[in-house]
This record gives sequence, structure tokens and C-alpha cells, in this order.
Amino acid sequence: MWDLPSIYLAANRTKLLVIAGLLVTAIAVIDWLTEPYISLGFLYLFPIMIVGAYLSRRQIIGVALLCALLQEAFSDLPGNEAFVRLVFSSAGFIATGLFISELLRNRRIVLKHIEELKDQVKLRQDAEEQLRMLVESSPAAIITIDSNGMILLANEGAQQLLAPGGQPLRGQAISSYLPSLQTAVQTRPSRAFRTTLQCRGQRSDGEAFLAGIWFSTYTSISGPRLACHSCRSLRGSAQPGGFEPGSFAEEQPYSDERGSP
Repeated sequence: MWDLPSIYLAANRTKLLVIAGLLVTAIAVIDWLTEPYISLGFLYLFPIMIVGAYLSRRQIIGVALLCALLQEAFSDLPGNEAFVRLVFSSAGFIATGLFISELLRNRRIVLKHIEELKDQVKLRQDAEEQLRMLVESSPAAIITIDSNGMILLANEGAQQLLAPGGQPLRGQAISSYLPSLQTAVQTRPSRAFRTTLQCRGQRSDGEAFLAGIWFSTYTSISGPRLACHSCRSLRGSAQPGGFEPGSFAEEQPYSDERGSP
């Protein structure tokens, strides 16, 4: 569909202003040649709509007053109502020119804002892509879970640690592998903190192990979340009925807790 405001480009300024001047001249001449009591003054709205896109407010008002005077001078209408006609035609021309000016100014502002948003979206997408590649290529196990304990993100390191050769971790419950993380994100949902933790973990094949975890909690639009930045097995697999001798059999308490800013 043809977009009318698209003709008001900076490259067309000189051409359109010349056309507007020719239109004013042509309308005035034709109005002067027509029979009495027949006015073509309404045609001045077209050049006013052109100059309104390029001239300043004072210049628009000046052109509008000139058109009103030309209309009154060449329309050959009864003189006893000349002042009233001049006032109303001036007001109409000025309002039209200023309306076009404001309409196109607001359109330029909106288009500029849209371009800025596109640039921001592109930069954000680039940053997200770089972060995704960094997470995926990291040898450390990285996991993100929501407030319900569902895994939102898990890189290859986490997959190899918790479910080697099994189903993708994304969409599964963290309680099946590291239940302490689900407890952490649900215990204090209103506070953001970061800490280290040693706790029991279990792989998808049922093998138990002792996990060393460094994680932090944060709040998103969807609610509290937990990001496990580093998860590793501290010992080999646990012996049947418990962990190897000398390993941490109990979860260690949180440390380095920090309140939200």
C-alpha cells in the first residue's frame, strides 16, 4: 500500500517546495480569472500541506497568511464579509500546515525510536548468542532452574555429569539429580544470594556422587531463579548404602550469603 508520508523525504525538499510555489501561483491566477462569487481558495490547502512538511512554524504561518490574502484578493467575493473570511481561512490554513508539520515530526520520532529498538534487539541477540556459545563450550557444568525446580538451561558439561547418554536435562526436575538446588531456590525466593554448597547428587543411572556447587539466585520477570555456575563431582561414585569413607555425607550449610541490593 502506498505510504503518503513517504513522499516527504529530505531529498524531495527542494522539488516539493518549488511545486508548492507553482501551485500557489497557479491557483491565484485561476482564481483571478474565474467568474465573480466563485472561489478556488480551498485549493491552497494542497501547497500548505507540502510546505508544512519542510518549513518552520513561523514560515508555515507566513505562507498560510499569504494564501489567505491571495484568496481574499482574487476571489471577488462580497467585501462586507472579507474580514470574517480572512480570519477563518487564515485559521484553517495555519491549522492544516501545523498539523502536517507535527504529524510528520512525530512520525520521524517514532521511526527513529523503532530503529533504536532494532539496534538494541540486535545487540541483545548478539550478546545472547555469545553468552550461549560461552555456556555451551564451557567444560564446567552450568544449570539454570526456575522456582519450581525445572531445568531451563543445561550445557554439555551438566549433561555429561548428570545424565551421560540420557535424555536432555532441559525440562526435567532438578530434584531428580540435585535436590538441594530446588530447596535453595524455594527457601528464600525474595532474596538474592550466592554461595557454595557440597551435597549429594545422583546421575540418571542411579549412581550417587558428592557434588561441589557454586551457585547464585536471582529474580526475573517469571519469578525467582537459580543459576548453578559450577558443579563438579568431588569424589567417585558412592558405595552402596552411603558415600565413600572420608567424604561429606551431609550437606554443608550455605556460606557467603548476600542480600539483594
